[in-house]
Amino acid sequence: MNELLFIILGNLEKVGIGLLMFIGAYLANMGLGAWKSIKIDKGTFDWKKIGNSCVKFLVLGICIGLLTIVITIVPSFATCIGIDIGEEALTAFDSLVIVGAFLTATIYYLIDAINKIKDIFKV
Repeated sequence: MNELLFIILGNLEKVGIGLLMFIGAYLANMGLGAWKSIKIDKGTFDWKKIGNSCVKFLVLGICIGLLTIVITIVPSFATCIGIDIGEEALTAFDSLVIVGAFLTATIYYLIDAINKIKDIFKV
């Protein structure tokens, strides 16, 4: 049981690092979007959009954390019911969840932020 807890905590640490990368990209994108909307498009600042973004980020972080815990527990559960899942599969599952979720979202917001920079500077 201690080994499983150690694995879960290790995976949650990776989730935390992924979350930090994601929040950096997300905040950069949000700031550039606000600047573009107000200064370039002559729109108005909307605090509701900021609030919605914060809720979206919180939900994403919690859900990916829970997903990581469940995926980490699956091999132990499978072993308990008589199905042997190797250590390599466990590592692959963990990596797929963490990399797939955060890296995909981080890259999406980085690309969007770069496009906003291009719009702002008319590149």
